[in-house]
Amino acid sequence: AVVARRAPSSPTMSNWLALKSQIGGKPPRAIASADAATASRSTARDVAPRKKTKAKKRKARDVNGADVDDGRGATQMGALESTVRASVAPSVTYREGLLDESVEESRDEAADAARRATGKKCAALGLNRSQIAFIEASRLSAISNMCMVFERVCGARLGKRWCSAYEEWLASAGTSLLPVAEASRLYLVRKLEKAGANEDDAVRMSHQMTAKANDCAQRVEVAKTKAHSDVQIDVQVDNGVAILAFGKVAVRINKDHFEKLRRMYELHSMISERDFHLATFAMVCRYDAAQGGQFRFAGGHHTALHGEVFDVLRDAFGVSCELFASPLNARWPTFCSKHWDVDHAFGSLGDYSEFHPSSGAFEVNPPFEEELVLDMAAHLTTCLKRATDANKSLTFVVITPHWPNRPCWEAMAKSGFCTRVAVVPVREHGYFEGAQHRKKSRYRMSSSDTSLLFLQTNLAGEPTDEKLRMIRDAFRPKPNAKSK
Repeated sequence: AVVARRAPSSPTMSNWLALKSQIGGKPPRAIASADAATASRSTARDVAPRKKTKAKKRKARDVNGADVDDGRGATQMGALESTVRASVAPSVTYREGLLDESVEESRDEAADAARRATGKKCAALGLNRSQIAFIEASRLSAISNMCMVFERVCGARLGKRWCSAYEEWLASAGTSLLPVAEASRLYLVRKLEKAGANEDDAVRMSHQMTAKANDCAQRVEVAKTKAHSDVQIDVQVDNGVAILAFGKVAVRINKDHFEKLRRMYELHSMISERDFHLATFAMVCRYDAAQGGQFRFAGGHHTALHGEVFDVLRDAFGVSCELFASPLNARWPTFCSKHWDVDHAFGSLGDYSEFHPSSGAFEVNPPFEEELVLDMAAHLTTCLKRATDANKSLTFVVITPHWPNRPCWEAMAKSGFCTRVAVVPVREHGYFEGAQHRKKSRYRMSSSDTSLLFLQTNLAGEPTDEKLRMIRDAFRPKPNAKSK
């Protein structure tokens, strides 16, 4: 499914003139009409689509080679458009393993500046690895306890998705994961009301949980005063699982992820085996806490792309860095991440909002939260404007649910920098689990249609049909993928 968008410098023209221009060897940057309604239709079809039921829309998208409008802002390519836009397939090397070291670590000015800034912020905390491990153990313990309270207070109202709502509420507090602010309380109120709670009940439950969050925050503050420098992490590796423990707090991680982290630590920070164990324990504690703190729920609603998709992005588009990743799911040694304080030792450049690239190509797969995606869209636009002024090539490949009519999605799809939008139907793709580092089953089916939005400056290479077909093939569900 593809929508082409017009670059700022492209003149408005009819669908037929644009197609004719391409056949004549002088293709415009993208095929689109000036208004969003026309831009949402394929160049090979000018007839307005009839209204369809959801089942008929899905059936239509499954027809190979058909040019069908799904009525939601995207179309599948017809034979005529495919012929015009086709190109020779790029050579792609598919690499085994969790970490792809074929990509050199980014050393451009923007990456170096972000790396230095994050290093300075970590140093300013004034904590050594042992103290950080002590504090993160306390944070995980507190948030695990709060999870049980959340289930008891809010679970009946939120239903089966209460654990995802808990993760999102924790995320509203930023890196601390302790939602004590009024903004976090109001966020929970909205979640509860959306699930059907009346205003009084939603307010009552939100106050209960805010009080519990304050208790947890006090526990973490006390831990900071007691943190010491002689923490020893007990490490046991058995039956494909590494268990790292300090006192009563233990975290689990699959052995291959553990070895991947060891390699990342060696690339960026290796001092000693003990330091590696401390850094890994602290980092996994933070992410287990962010995913709800309860192993039995194996949270993690932020999924990751298959390794094969990253391989296509690398070889077909020159992508070599992710703007939303973690040491646990990053494909390449250089990445941006939210929890920079525990991730920097493994190669994190810091939060995406403090990274300002002016050239290169980047994969952008944010948590699917509308407010965050809207802020991200504004940040990417600022970067693209600066790159355009500097006459440089810059590409962002953004992966989100297919969200037409939502402000965060429309801000990107209608941007003058958007050269193409591809839609992968729900039944034709899957992802890595959000908690891939500790689950036996690492793959899951997608729960919605997915959009790939290409935001680019004029000098960037335009995505072709052949490249998009390669991405779509790489996205296909794994045989053992589980449904949600």
